[in-house]
Amino acid sequence: MSGPTAPVSSRRVPTSALLVSAALGAVQALVFLAVVPITSVLAAASPPAYALVAAVHTALPFLARVVTRVPGMATLAAFVTGVLTVAVSPIGLLGVVPLVLGGVVLDLALPFRRDAPVRPARVLLAGAVTGAVLFVVALPVFSPEHLVPPVLIGTLLGRVVGELAVAGVVLAVRRLLRRAGVAR
Repeated sequence: MSGPTAPVSSRRVPTSALLVSAALGAVQALVFLAVVPITSVLAAASPPAYALVAAVHTALPFLARVVTRVPGMATLAAFVTGVLTVAVSPIGLLGVVPLVLGGVVLDLALPFRRDAPVRPARVLLAGAVTGAVLFVVALPVFSPEHLVPPVLIGTLLGRVVGELAVAGVVLAVRRLLRRAGVAR
């Protein structure tokens, strides 16, 4: 007989977490559709401004992870967003990569234990780390004229500040959901 195993219920992802995350991913796809005309112009014209605005693409995957408190839910929400937006993304299927990577980084930066409380400082740290990682991911697509220190520093700051703003909004929404009795 093998050693003790965890009860089946503790290993399964709750259906409610899967549904909430998929729904938030679908809503994020609508946000993507609304923002893509702006980000398409900003990406070429001003990478720092693009970085600030593009933070909105992690908002609902971030919320999915913080509200469900289940590891992997930011990644799932981001994947759903990516699949639903691949046809309208300016970079096509490649657009799924930064979306899912953002979700993966959020999931890795937040507690791995299901139902572990997520403190505001940890949420802000997750936002900052995600911003830094997404900045690095964007570097290969920078045009040569944008690979100068002022633009690079501005873009890094834009990514981090944008993700910190998203983290602040996620914390505010979580607080409201808790007050309404919808989230723990």
